[in-house]
Amino acid sequence: MNLEKNNAVVVLLVNLGTPKQPNTEEVRLYLKEFLSDKDVIRLPRIFWLPLLHLIILRVRPKKSAELYKKVWTEWGSPLLYNTFLQAGLLRKRFTDKTDPVFLIDVAMRYGAPSLESKILEYKNKDYNNFLILPMFPQYSTTTTKSIANKLKMIMKKNIGLEEQLNIFFIKDFHDNEQYIISSSNQIELFQNKFGKPKRLLLSFHGIPKSYIAEDEPYQTQCFATAKLIAKKLNLNKDSYDVVFQSRFGKAEWIQPYLAETLETLPSENIKDIQVFCPGFVSDCLETIEEIGDESKELFLNSGGQKYNFIPCLNGNTIFIDMLENLIRNYKNATINYKELV
Repeated sequence: MNLEKNNAVVVLLVNLGTPKQPNTEEVRLYLKEFLSDKDVIRLPRIFWLPLLHLIILRVRPKKSAELYKKVWTEWGSPLLYNTFLQAGLLRKRFTDKTDPVFLIDVAMRYGAPSLESKILEYKNKDYNNFLILPMFPQYSTTTTKSIANKLKMIMKKNIGLEEQLNIFFIKDFHDNEQYIISSSNQIELFQNKFGKPKRLLLSFHGIPKSYIAEDEPYQTQCFATAKLIAKKLNLNKDSYDVVFQSRFGKAEWIQPYLAETLETLPSENIKDIQVFCPGFVSDCLETIEEIGDESKELFLNSGGQKYNFIPCLNGNTIFIDMLENLIRNYKNATINYKELV
């Protein structure tokens, strides 16, 4: 192994995942992996797995495939495209031959390119230093811990691999100053073009309320992020709301719910709103379809008059600055992923 490879760090931007194609079979494979994750669905396996295989995976893939078709691009899913966009912009920042050399790539928790395939690909090229950067600003056991558990499974499956690798892991960046500035900047850029609304909604992905525990700071971090963004934008408490989207099933999830807020705001004479999703750094099915289309329809049908979805950070320059600085100073920001599993 040459000296350059000894010192190089492979940086994997790890996002949630995506089906390979927007068709029923590929979506079924993706949902099977996603919904089989014990960190995501915590029902007893004896109850959940028959329900998943006998009902959900027979019904939901076709419906989801139709939604994916609506947002699919020539480069694949929006999530895949935007994550590779971020990786490409970062590569331009690391063209210098500093020590260490950073190699930027993309992996997905579910689907392709898989985390395991990327680790093995670079290991086979004699790279041993890996920085795992989950693209989730707020830490959750359903996302970031799931990635850590996947790493544990990969190491267990590939005997002897762990002893050969140095793995660095970034837990979260929910209160990182540049992340807050980039989110505020994204909102300001949009409002400079389309005007300010009567109410700004900061919408985060929801999780079941029962998941909240000492090892699950997600809800607290979401509110902390929102408070910092509001402070940066000089918003008073009556000009923004924090809400949670994507509720699934009948169990109680963390609140306030986005859908209920959209239904009630018009009755409070709040008929002009904008929605921004700080927890999503890349636009994807959940933001484009759920927030951009479904939520707009719900709000307008409830008596609202003007609804705008502010795109996610995607290639926002300040956000790429943040990622670059996070990577260059990774030794100050990383933890041992085993602490999470």
